[in-house]
Amino acid sequence: MTSPADNNREFDSVESRVHELQRQIKKQRVIIALLGAGGRGLAERRTVASELRGLGFNTIIPEDALPLEVSPSIAEPELLAWPELDLAFLNIESWGSASEFAQFQSDSRIANKLRVIVPRRHHPLYGSGVSSGYLTDMYLTHDAVFGHVYMHDDGSAADGSLPSAKEIIITISQRCRQWKAINSS
Repeated sequence: MTSPADNNREFDSVESRVHELQRQIKKQRVIIALLGAGGRGLAERRTVASELRGLGFNTIIPEDALPLEVSPSIAEPELLAWPELDLAFLNIESWGSASEFAQFQSDSRIANKLRVIVPRRHHPLYGSGVSSGYLTDMYLTHDAVFGHVYMHDDGSAADGSLPSAKEIIITISQRCRQWKAINSS
């Protein structure tokens, strides 16, 4: 039979392990790149990056981090291929960001890190009318192979049932940090 003192020691041991796990997760470094449209899209990415940094994530916005004298079509793939980079979120809001997706999804150094965020109407499985266009077809291929095509609320969902792009990015980033912390120990 165990004594109350033994039960307290066991509880203290479990509690200590829980605190250690929380500490491990909090100190785990995750490096994230945020890509998407310029203009309003760039301002939104800067806001999300600021919030992620406040949560302890290292966040890169290529327009702010890469040298201006190097072409983005050359520098961005190099950045995304860095082994230290954990996640690359691409919110496809323009033809430019769609072009980036086409370039990145075919690069084996990048594709597994790529998290694609699209409006519901363009999602390959849940979109309106399930479009058969080439870009939607590429989303489906990426989703089938890597499983990372998320639909966000672009204001067209009257019931607000879909998360915003920001909510998707923060949720996936936090889970990635938890997984990485637990699996790196």
